[in-house]
Amino acid sequence: MEKQGIVHRDRGVALLIVLLVTALLIALIFEFAYGTRVSLRGAVNFRDSQRAYFLARSGVAIFTKFKELKDMVPQGEWGVVPVISTGDTEVRFKWEDERGKLNISEVHSTTADWVAELFQQRGISRDVFLKVQDLRKEGNRPFKLLSELHKVMSDEDYNKVARFLTVNSDAKININTASEDVLNSVLLNNKVAVGMIVNYRKDKPIPSLEEVGLTPTGYPNLKTDNGTLMVYSYATVGGYTKQIESIGTAYWSVK
Repeated sequence: MEKQGIVHRDRGVALLIVLLVTALLIALIFEFAYGTRVSLRGAVNFRDSQRAYFLARSGVAIFTKFKELKDMVPQGEWGVVPVISTGDTEVRFKWEDERGKLNISEVHSTTADWVAELFQQRGISRDVFLKVQDLRKEGNRPFKLLSELHKVMSDEDYNKVARFLTVNSDAKININTASEDVLNSVLLNNKVAVGMIVNYRKDKPIPSLEEVGLTPTGYPNLKTDNGTLMVYSYATVGGYTKQIESIGTAYWSVK
């Protein structure tokens, strides 16, 4: 009788061991399956992220190679890059002519009056403009980034004028791409010329200054052709978006 009791007790222990091992195996299987899913999702995310990055670069390259895209999409508006944008993939681009803006690095010379007038139009005090001039003198170098103005300007004032300013132009103004605010700053007290420019370019680009009653000798800093172009391109793949900004053909920054 005693031997039978020992056998029954051994069978109970073996059953517990089997159940424990089974539970551990199930836990390991679930852990392995979860880890596999996480790794797979990470690989998919990385793939989509890389695809978005290189497609964004492709958007810039396509715009650079096919300049006719500039004529198809107005300045400052987003256009879809053809062929590439299919399914869950979308590539868009936007361009801006830096000659359509005022070069803030020139506040010590030819464009000082232009910038001062722009600040006044946008409700920014003369003191702020003078601080910008002082900042330019202190650095004794051209501004490298427009964001340097934050040193002497509040966020509110900066946001009022940032879209009209640049650090990447040759200080010339393209009357075909300059905003009306910029034109009013450049052509002081000449509302007639500004009106002619705005109305003329609605239908087609202005071929020469003479077409709008201006002369190259009287306005040597005004042009009718593009300068350096800022190109923005972003690509969305799945849930990922990458954006690239480019000056000319050099990649400037990635977001």
